[in-house]
Amino acid sequence: MARLFGLLLLLLPPPPVLLWAQLEDKCRWNVVLNKYRSLGKGSEKFVEQLPISLVELFRNMKDLPVDLNEMYLGFPYYLRINYTCSGENPEAFVRGGFLKGLVPIVLVTFSAPVNFRKWKSERLQIEMEGAPFLSQGTCMTEEGCILNWFTPMPMKNGSLVMEVEIKSNRLGELIRNARFLVNINGFMKREKGKLIFTLGAQARGITHRDFINTASRPVWSTVGQAPVLILGGIPDEKMILISDSGFDDFTLVELNIDSCWLGSLECSQDQFTASIFDTISTESTLFIRQNQLIYYFTGNYFNKDLKSHSSNGKVNFKRMPIMRSLCDILKASACWLHWVVYQGEEQRFFLLMEFAQGNKTSFQLLVYRALATDSNFDSISMLFQIPPFIPLGKDMDFVMLLGMETYTDYPLVPKGLFHNPFSKLLFIWGNAILQSYDYKNFIYLAEFPKESVIKYMTSSYRGEVACVTETEEIWFIVEGSFKVYQLYPSEGWNILFALSHMEASSLYLHNETSISIFYDSMGLQQLVYQVDDQGEGRLLKRLLPVNEILVYQQLRHTTYEITDGLKSTLNYRNLCPFQMMQLEDLPAPQKYTRLEIYHAEPPIISAESGYHTKVSLALYQGLVHHLLWLHSKYNKPYADPVHDPTWRWWRNDKQHKAFYYYQASNFQSAFGVYINMNSYGKDYTKRTTYLFPDYIYLDKGTIYSFSIYLSSRLITRRARTLKIKEELRLAVTLTHPGCVSVRVKEQNIMSQNGILFKVILKDRLVCFDQGISGHNLMKTSVLIKVVGSAGKCFLKTPSGHLMQGNTMIPMFIGCPPGKRLAFDITATLKYNKEENKRYFDCVHPDPEMPCFLFSDVFFPFFLIQDMVTGESGSFNGSYILKVIGGGTSLDDIVDYSEADIFRYNSPEDNTNSLIWIVKSNSTVSQSFSILRHNTSGIEWLCLENSPCYDIVPKNIYSPDFYFKVMVSNRGVDKSTYCDYQVIFLLHVHGLPLSSNRALLYLLLSMTIYLAIVFLYVLYCIIFTPLKKCWNNFKWKFNNLINTDTSSSMSLPSNSSFRSTSLQISEDTVSRRLKSKRNS
Repeated sequence: MARLFGLLLLLLPPPPVLLWAQLEDKCRWNVVLNKYRSLGKGSEKFVEQLPISLVELFRNMKDLPVDLNEMYLGFPYYLRINYTCSGENPEAFVRGGFLKGLVPIVLVTFSAPVNFRKWKSERLQIEMEGAPFLSQGTCMTEEGCILNWFTPMPMKNGSLVMEVEIKSNRLGELIRNARFLVNINGFMKREKGKLIFTLGAQARGITHRDFINTASRPVWSTVGQAPVLILGGIPDEKMILISDSGFDDFTLVELNIDSCWLGSLECSQDQFTASIFDTISTESTLFIRQNQLIYYFTGNYFNKDLKSHSSNGKVNFKRMPIMRSLCDILKASACWLHWVVYQGEEQRFFLLMEFAQGNKTSFQLLVYRALATDSNFDSISMLFQIPPFIPLGKDMDFVMLLGMETYTDYPLVPKGLFHNPFSKLLFIWGNAILQSYDYKNFIYLAEFPKESVIKYMTSSYRGEVACVTETEEIWFIVEGSFKVYQLYPSEGWNILFALSHMEASSLYLHNETSISIFYDSMGLQQLVYQVDDQGEGRLLKRLLPVNEILVYQQLRHTTYEITDGLKSTLNYRNLCPFQMMQLEDLPAPQKYTRLEIYHAEPPIISAESGYHTKVSLALYQGLVHHLLWLHSKYNKPYADPVHDPTWRWWRNDKQHKAFYYYQASNFQSAFGVYINMNSYGKDYTKRTTYLFPDYIYLDKGTIYSFSIYLSSRLITRRARTLKIKEELRLAVTLTHPGCVSVRVKEQNIMSQNGILFKVILKDRLVCFDQGISGHNLMKTSVLIKVVGSAGKCFLKTPSGHLMQGNTMIPMFIGCPPGKRLAFDITATLKYNKEENKRYFDCVHPDPEMPCFLFSDVFFPFFLIQDMVTGESGSFNGSYILKVIGGGTSLDDIVDYSEADIFRYNSPEDNTNSLIWIVKSNSTVSQSFSILRHNTSGIEWLCLENSPCYDIVPKNIYSPDFYFKVMVSNRGVDKSTYCDYQVIFLLHVHGLPLSSNRALLYLLLSMTIYLAIVFLYVLYCIIFTPLKKCWNNFKWKFNNLINTDTSSSMSLPSNSSFRSTSLQISEDTVSRRLKSKRNS
C-alpha cells in the first residue's frame, strides 16, 4: 500500500511552475514611500494629506506644453520601487534588469468613498510607469549608486485605502506580480519634527511573551474601507498592534487610557485585566474595549474639510430598545444576548439569545427592528428555535432541520452569527454550523465535528468562509456547498509544510503561533509569530494557500483501478467532474465593473543614461496630480464634443506637438525633458480577461451574458452518449430571483466531448426605484457552480492553484457609478436652427455659452454620458425642467425660493408669474410639466410678476437674461434606475419690454427726434441772415473804433509826425481790407 501511495504521488499532476515562488519568491518587488527631499532614503508613513506647490517649477517650463497660468500641485509622497533577488549583490540584479529594459508598471486602485454624500461615488484606477533614478545623488560610478524606480503616490478625496499592484513589462528579470496596501494613517501627527501616534505612545519591540501560548483573535474591520487595522490580545498590557498596510508592517502602541476595572449589576464580569481583546477598525474611527469600558479614537482625515462636519469626530451611542431591556420585552425571567448582526437591506438586527428554562437554557434566533426613531414600541420576533442537541448526521454531508430528524445527546451550544449581505447566507456557529438562506429553514453541516468549538469566522464575501476553533483548528467552507474542509491540522498542511522545508523556506517553521486569520483583497491571510532555531522571534503575515492544501488533501481520496487485458494499466480517477473548464464570450469588463482607468508615463529624458533627475520627477508628480485633478473637477453641465476630462488639457498645444518633439530631439528643451501628450489620458477599453469580474453593476434591464465550456473526463463513446449529461451539470443560483432572471442554454459538442452553456443574466426592472449614481445600491449575487466540483477542481496557474467550478459574483442593482446627464448644446443648436429657420447669437458671442432668442421656440436636448466607457447617447426619457435662479448678468444670479420656483414654473400658477410654458400639451407631475425628448418645445413668457419681466436695457441692445435651469428625471422617468439631475445656465437675449416702458421709450424717442428735426430746420432758416448781420455789426464797430482813435491823436515834431502818420495810415488800410474780405 505504501508503494501504491508513493506511485500515486508521482503520477499526480505536477504542481504549478511557480508553486515554490508562492512559498518564497526568488525575486520580489519592494515598495516604500519617500518624500521629495529624501528620495531613496528610508521610508515614510502616509500621514501628510495636503498637496505641495509646484508653481515655480512649472513656470520655468516655458518650452513645454504646460499652461503657465495653471496652479500646478503635487502629491506629498513618491513610491520607491525595486526588487530583491537571492544573491550576493542584489543591487547588481536591479541594474541588470534596468539595462535589459525592465520597467515596473504600477496600478493604484482607490477604494470607493464611504461618505458618498460628500464625495463622488466612483471606482478609480491609474496606471503609471516607474522612472529610474539613482538614489544617492552624485556618484563616481553607477556601481556606487542604488537604482530605484519612482512614481508619484496619488491620493483621492474620500478614499483612504489604496491598493498598489506592481508588475513588470515582461522584459529583464521574471518577477511575479505583487500587491500592497498603502493606506493613509490618520492616527499619527508630526510633533517637533517626529511622527507620534495620537492614541498612545509607541511601545517597546515585540517579545515572546506577547504572542507565545496566546489564543488567536479576529481582526474586526470595515471590509475594504479601514485604512488602519488594530489587534489586541497582548497579555496584561493595554497595548495593541496597529498597521496601515494590512500588517505587512506594524507598530506596538500603548494606549492613552486609564485601566479602570468597572463592573455593573446588569453586566457582571468575573475577571478584570489590562489586556485589550475587542478591537474594531472603521474608515476613520477605532473602537477598543477594555473590560466593560469602550473607547474610541477618531483619525485626522482630510482635515481641511473638518469644518463642514457638525459631529467633529464625535461618535454617538444609542441604546436599543429605549427604556427597556430585551428580557423585559420578551417577558423572560433571565436571558443573555450573545451576538448581534445588522442586516442593512431591511434595516434590522439578528439576535442570538439564550433563555433560562428552569435548570436548562435554550437558544433562539430573533429579529429586532426599530419601527421609528426614538420609539418605545420596537418590533422583535423569533425566527428560529435552535435545537438543544446536535442532529445525527452520520455518513451524511448535511441534515435539514425540519423537526423530524434524529438528534444525539450532545448539547448544541451556539456562540455567534455571521451574515453575508450579498448571498443572504446566515450562519449560526459554535460547536455546530447551521446555515440558512431565508433565516427560517436551516441546514446542519454534518462534517464539522461536534467536539470542536468555533470562536470566530471570517469571510471574503465572495463565497469563501474560514473558521477558527478554540483549539486553533482552521476550517474552510465554500458557499453553495455542504462540505466543510479542515485546513489545519490536516494531511494537506503537512505536505505543504514538508515541501516548504525542502525548499528551505522561512515562511513555515516548527515553532510558530497563529495570531489571527483574516481576509483582505489578496485572499485569506494568516498572522503568525515564529521563533527560529536561534531563538529570534518575528511577527509575519503570510498568504494561507487554501487551494494548495485542498489539492494535497485529495491524495487520500484519489482512487485507482487496474484494467485487465493484454496490457494491464493503472488508472487514477479524477475527483473533478470535468476535464477542462473555459470561459468564453465574456463582455468587456469596464461596462459592468464601472472602473475608470487613467494612464500616465514619466517625461522622456534626453540624457544618454536614461536616469531621471529630481526636476523630472517633480514634473512627473505635477502632471499626475493635474490629471487626477481634471478628473475630480470634471462636472461640466454643457456636454463637450469629447467628454473626456483631459480633452481640454492638450487641446491648444497638440498642434505644436511636432515642434516640441523636434526641440527635445535636438536637446533644446528645458532641463532635458520632453512631455508626450499622449502619455496622459483615460483608457476606455480594458482588455477582456478569461476570469469572472470581482463584481458587476446592473442598471434597469441590463443584460450580462457569458458562456462556459466544460469538457468531460469520460473518453469512451459509450460514456459520451450515456453519461456526459449526468457528469456535466451547471447550476446557477440567484440570491434575489424576483429581481434578476437567468436563462441557461445548453449545447452539446460531442466532437469535443463537452457541453457549452450559455448563461444570460437580466435585471427584472422591479427591485429598485431611482437613485443617484452609485448611491444606495441593492446588494445581491449569483452563484455559478458545476455540480459536485466544490473543493475538487483546480486550475494550475503561474501564481498557484485556482478553484474552479464554484464562483460567486456579487452584483449591485441600481444606478451604476460614472453616469451623468449633460446639456447637449450641439444638438440643441442644430435642431433649433432647423425648426426656427434662423438663429441669432448674442452681439458679443460666447463659444462656451451660446445665446437663444426669446421669440424663438426653444428645443432642449440632453445627453447621457458614460464616464467609464466613453459612450454617450441621447436622453430619451421623461424629465422636469425648472428655472431655479437667474439674473441680468453672471454676477447677479440669485437662487429662487421653493415658493418662487413653483410660481415661475408650474402651469397651475395663477399669479401671472410664469417664465415659460410648453408649446404642446404635456402631462403634469407634482404641479410641474413633464417634458420628453420629442416635446414640441418651450415658449418663453416672462409674465408680469416674473423676474425676467420688464428688464431695463443696459445699452442700445435688447435686454438679455441668464436663467439657472435644473433638469431632473426623478419620479417621472421609468427607463432607468438613475436619478439624473443637471443644473446649467441658459443665456436668452431679445427679451421684450413691458407695454408701459415700451410706450415711455417710444414717446421719449419721438420727443428727442422731433426736437432734433426742429433744431435742424431752425438752423437752416435763420442761420445765414444772422451770420450777415453779425458780420456787418462787427465791421461798423471796427470803423467806429478806428475813427475815434485817429481824431484824438496830437501832432508831434515833423520827423516823428511823418513816420507816425505813415504807420497809422498803413494800419488803417490793412484793417479795412480785412473787413471787406470778411464781408
